[in-house]
Order: sequence, then C-alpha cells, then structure tokens
Amino acid sequence: MTSYPLSHDAIPVGDQPAVDADAVLKTAESLRWQIGRQFHEQLMEDIYTDAAQVADRAVTRPDEKPRFDLDRTIDRIVTSRIWGFPLMILLFTLVFWITISGANIPSGWLATLLLDMGHPFLKGISASIGLPWWLDGLLLDGIYLATAWVISVMLPPMAIFFPLFTLLEDFGYLPRVAFNLDNMFKKSGAHGKQALSMMMGFGCNAAGVVATRVIDSPRERLIAIITNNFALCNGRWPTQILIAT
Repeated sequence: MTSYPLSHDAIPVGDQPAVDADAVLKTAESLRWQIGRQFHEQLMEDIYTDAAQVADRAVTRPDEKPRFDLDRTIDRIVTSRIWGFPLMILLFTLVFWITISGANIPSGWLATLLLDMGHPFLKGISASIGLPWWLDGLLLDGIYLATAWVISVMLPPMAIFFPLFTLLEDFGYLPRVAFNLDNMFKKSGAHGKQALSMMMGFGCNAAGVVATRVIDSPRERLIAIITNNFALCNGRWPTQILIAT
C-alpha cells in the first residue's frame, strides 16, 4: 500500500475524538493481506447472484409461462375496484368487533378491582387515619376515581386495537387502504394517507394526530389534524354520548 504524506498525525472526525492516521493505515494494510484477492471476486459474485434472483422474479419472458405470485395476487384483490372496498369494510368491522367485544371482559375486571374493591378499601383506610374530608374528596373521590375510570375504560380497548392495527401495518395492508382511498380523499382536498391517521384516531385521537406526520404536504397534514377530531376514540365516546343525550 502506498503511503501518502499527512500534514497531521491525528485526524478529527466530526465531534468524535481525533483518529490516529498511522494506526488506521497499519490496520488497513494488515486487513488487506488477511482478506486476500478472493474477497472482491466473492463480493461481485454475490451481487450478480442477487441481481439475477431479483430479475428472475420481476421479469417474465415472452416464451415463459406466467408464474403464480402470491404478493401480486393479493395486491390485485385488495386494490380491486370491485373487492377492495368490501374487503376493507369487512376487515375493519372485524377489528372493531374484536376490540369492543374483547375489551368488555378486562374492563369489567379492572372496574371491579379498582372501583368496587379498591375505592371502598382506600376510603376505609382514609377514615381510620382520620384524613380531612376535603383531602379525602380530592385524593380518593377525585383523582383516584377519575384515574380508575380512565384505566378501566380506555386501557383494554387500546391494548387490543393497537396491536391489531400494527399487525395490519406489518402485513402491508394499510398502505393499500391509503391507495384505495386516495382518489376519494383528493376530491375533498385531503390525502389518502389521512385514512391511516383517522383509523388510528378511533383507538386514541392523540395518536391519530401524531400519525399525521406521514403526510408530506403541510396543508393536507393540517386538514388531517383538524378532521381527525371526527374519529371518536373510546376516551371521548362516553362524553359524546352524554352531550348527545
């Protein structure tokens, strides 16, 4: 290896401490002889092998029989003009049904534990130690009851909905939903990605607003943030029912 003249023995790299140039050159020299000449040949062979595999999957020759590709078949079904929307409605209905039905049982357990058992137990302790009535009301009837209601009502649906939502995202279905709804949202001046933030808003509206960061346009992002309030999360749903009645 040819030695190049260096003006400094130590070279600073960004905010990191200076690097000893002589040590780097010595390490490179030793690694060069350890790796050998076959390293570059093996690297090129692996690159060409990967490229051939990609081309073999992506390219269909005229004299070759069309192959069954599961990903493309699923794409054609879930993005179809005929089957795309019914499948989307059916799948999201299933997600909501699993969330609502599955959350009833743990919500009942938490309500029994925190409200029916925990609150009277704490009230008894408060009475035994002679806690002032105003402090008892503030801590137990105010802060504790409010926190217990939030945990028993909001935690179980969120613990079910968000894993299901993440599962759909990992399977690649949510980007296909955004693709299906893009034209519909564009007619109202919005973006198809807003469908993702609105769906997440049904689990938690704050998380839905945060999810609008995937929208590139500031104008469309602002529209998504404002209209995301129409997606009623489980925390606001009892309040909306109370106001409506």
